[in-house]
Parts: sequence; C-alpha cells; structure tokens
Amino acid sequence: MSTQPTILVVDDETELTDLYATWVGDSYDVLTAYDGRSALEQLTDEVDIVLLDRHMPDLTGDEVLEEIRRRGHDCWVIMVTAVDPGLDIVALDIDDYVTKPVTRSQLTRIIDTLRVQSRYLQDGRRELQALSNKKDTLEDELTMEELEGTETYQQLEDELGKLGESLGDGFEEA
Repeated sequence: MSTQPTILVVDDETELTDLYATWVGDSYDVLTAYDGRSALEQLTDEVDIVLLDRHMPDLTGDEVLEEIRRRGHDCWVIMVTAVDPGLDIVALDIDDYVTKPVTRSQLTRIIDTLRVQSRYLQDGRRELQALSNKKDTLEDELTMEELEGTETYQQLEDELGKLGESLGDGFEEA
C-alpha cells in the first residue's frame, strides 16, 4: 500500500488530464478521469486532492463538486479551469481556483502548499484559507471597483474578518 497522497485529475481534455497526471505522478498516486461521471466512480476515501475542471459536457465541475461534498468526502478540491472566476466562486466549497493555462510549477506549488497547510489547518483555519484564496482569485480577476459594490464580496470580507477574529490569528483586512 502506498503512503503517497492520491490525486484525482478530472478534465474532459484528455491530453491536459494526462499532462497534469504526468506532472504530479512522481510525488503522488494519480487517478485520471475524462468526465464527471467517471470521476465520481473513482472517488474513494483514498483520494486526498481533486484537480477539477469546471466546464465538462456530462457533469459540470460544479455538479461533481456538489456530489463530492454530498457524499461527505473531505478531500481538497482545486478548480483548474478555463472558466474565468466570478463572484459565484464564493459559494463553491473549494480550496483554490486556478485559471488555465497553468504551468507545471504553478500546479505543483498549489498542491504542495495545500499539503503543508493540511498539517496545520485545523479548527476553521482551512475554511479561512479557502476564503482567502477565493478573495485573492477574485481580486486578481476583477477590479476593486467591480468587487466593492457587490453584496457577495462584502459578505466574503465580513466572513473572513469574523472567522479570523474567532480563530485569534490576528487576521485583518488590508
């Protein structure tokens, strides 16, 4: 039995799925799925991280994510997708959101960061980090003018502030 973490790579672009699998295959056990249904068939408690495309023809990444969480899987989920992020990502139960194209170093850095965080992120800190990642993604994609006037962004900032305060880590909004 392997002691390496397991990553499930899900993308309907087979070449991209295989490329990502090659990139992480030396450090992780890798499963690949070329559509949402086969991803759910391969999902077991052994899966630690899911790299999930958002736009697929049979089941969308959002639907796959919803089913992953409905089944109670607590794996890390990173959306790796060509879909530009919008305020709707705030409602997604994901740990990070990356817009394609992604480089090998970007992908491995994100995965490695999540693995390190998983050792330390307890008692809501994982949620804090996921919210912070979403905020960073939105701020990279949209202007502050586009964000600040929205109720969703304000709720995200409020939630980050409250969660940071409750965890006592000194997290403050810039």
